[in-house]
Amino acid sequence: MKKQVILKSSILAVVAGFSIMATNQALADEIAVQFMGVNDFHGALETTGTARLEDQTVRNAGGAALLATYMDDAEATFKAENDAKDMPNTTIRVQAGDMVGASPANSALLQDEPTVKVFNQLDVEYGTLGNHEFDEGLDEFHRIVSGNAPETGKFNAIVDNYRHEAAKQEIVIANVVDKDTKQIPYNWKPYAIKEIPVNDKSVKVGFIGVITTEFPNLVLRKNHEQYNVLDEAETIAHYAKELNNQGVHAIVVLAHVAATSKDGVAAGPAAEMMEKVNKLYPENSVDLVFAGHNHVYTNGKVQNTLIVQSTSQGKAFANVQGVLDTDTADFVATPTATITAVDPTSGKTKNAAVQAIIDDANATVKKVTDAKIGTAAKAQTISRELNDQKESAVGDLVTAAQLDIARKSGYPNVDFAFTNNGGIRADLVVQSDGTITWGAAQAVQPFGNILQIVELTGDQIYRVLDQQYDEKELYFLQMAGIRYIYTKPADATEETPYRVYKAYKADGTEIDRNQTYTAVINDFLLGGGDGFSVFREAKLIGAIDPDTEVFIRYIEEQEKAHQPIMASILGNKRYQEVVFDTAEALVQPENPVLVIPEDVSDKETRDDKTTPTNTFKVPVTIGDKSSPQDGPAVETSSLLPETGDQSDQLVSSLLAAALLGSFGLTLSYKRKEEMD
Repeated sequence: MKKQVILKSSILAVVAGFSIMATNQALADEIAVQFMGVNDFHGALETTGTARLEDQTVRNAGGAALLATYMDDAEATFKAENDAKDMPNTTIRVQAGDMVGASPANSALLQDEPTVKVFNQLDVEYGTLGNHEFDEGLDEFHRIVSGNAPETGKFNAIVDNYRHEAAKQEIVIANVVDKDTKQIPYNWKPYAIKEIPVNDKSVKVGFIGVITTEFPNLVLRKNHEQYNVLDEAETIAHYAKELNNQGVHAIVVLAHVAATSKDGVAAGPAAEMMEKVNKLYPENSVDLVFAGHNHVYTNGKVQNTLIVQSTSQGKAFANVQGVLDTDTADFVATPTATITAVDPTSGKTKNAAVQAIIDDANATVKKVTDAKIGTAAKAQTISRELNDQKESAVGDLVTAAQLDIARKSGYPNVDFAFTNNGGIRADLVVQSDGTITWGAAQAVQPFGNILQIVELTGDQIYRVLDQQYDEKELYFLQMAGIRYIYTKPADATEETPYRVYKAYKADGTEIDRNQTYTAVINDFLLGGGDGFSVFREAKLIGAIDPDTEVFIRYIEEQEKAHQPIMASILGNKRYQEVVFDTAEALVQPENPVLVIPEDVSDKETRDDKTTPTNTFKVPVTIGDKSSPQDGPAVETSSLLPETGDQSDQLVSSLLAAALLGSFGLTLSYKRKEEMD
């Protein structure tokens, strides 16, 4: 809000004696404005999840049809309250990027065109680009928002035959410029101006769109290399001045830039962006920023600018309200906001028009989702149930797939794959004849998070593994290419009861804290999601396809190779008591063998108050068998690592026992009693 010294008619009215006529005229000078916005919708037509707000957690929140009802009700309430005060009022709806991309099947299989239709029903007027709008290239995004049909056969028959519909919203993007033409692509504009009539006057609101400068690291090179991305703050300052020169002093920024807040104070990249804008152009008059990208509740200020973010996937929406003055052409005060969760227990009825779009999409994609893509070795569901160490069979399968595809996608030296438990949304359902369908695989990994290739030091790997055992052990990682032993240290506390003792690569090599390793993780983890803040320290070096596509591709490739899908819990995480009699490290044999005793339970679970219960009757070493040329080949599944025969196990046991004796290190494997 730009400070202006203007004698308002309301002040003159007071001076004149509080006449009713003057007061009515003063009210006519102002209009109440409601801005409702969402960010990072990701085609979530009926996806639900947990909406974590500042003082409220709502589970199973979301669903576009219910979101529509919530927004309509909020608008009706706003209108009724202001009508009762004879205050002119209007509502404007916006979205802050990632409207499409990383979408569930009922949107993704139709190139997110159902989502465009839903946002038309939501009456969204302005939107900007997020990194996921680049997932298939801007040309494809431009096609779907323009309502054009794709080239026949480019995708599939259901897309060819789907009724296309142009988006009603205006796309604004100021900091993406074509390298050749030096222009913003597709004739999109850096900003839009909405003129709002107020009786015989009017007031203007400007909308500037920007995307995070990090986005080239988050999408495939071929989809961003044609564009330059300009500094967000410098771009906003430039166009805010241009708007001010046109008499526009109420400015809203749609910024696909991360943000957080606490106690009404905004923080993170979006806050830093506005701090820089304020230094570059103190009279910028930016009143409101709709942020996005990191999917985190935000409702806080930076000086006179409010920054909001409504989690993601339509689980909540931002309801921002302010009053515009027609004389100053600005807000009378910084707007205020409420972030409202879309609560399924509210008793509200779903919007029928939006639900009809969803039902049609579901019916249209059914043939594809029912299609067979693979065969399981056993006709039984591969479970996401966690064992005592918080490891699951489907988690091991998902990360094995990510590691395999990453190595085939231009990153042959990737060492590890990590994913979060929360990203694995379902068991891998196997039909009675062993069939695995497209829909079953997609249900396991529905979010379509972009997989990022990152570099981490060994020390960072140890620290991020330790973060699983922080706080109340709410969040855990699934992994491939890495195995570790964790223990209860002497300095254990209730907050940090366990610590990783030793971690190893798949070949048995101990992870060196001072060396650098390469891993594939999803973009949620890269942003520190689920409290794994160490991942934010990772060096981003590339990206591959979304996790949904990678998982499906892996199963399809195994089917083509006549390899049935087989998965069980591999024991990547092992608890053991460690008594240190020496400072020496445990030496590993060159090609150790992972020995998994038959009595290890894969099904046990524990609550946060019990210690692990898996026990081992032989010493356990960690690693893969020698390479095939060193001995006879062992038949394996598409997932399970090669393990030695009984003679290998005996040799391994004797060798490990000798090593333990020589270094005086006592390893005790015993069933732990329940903690006090």
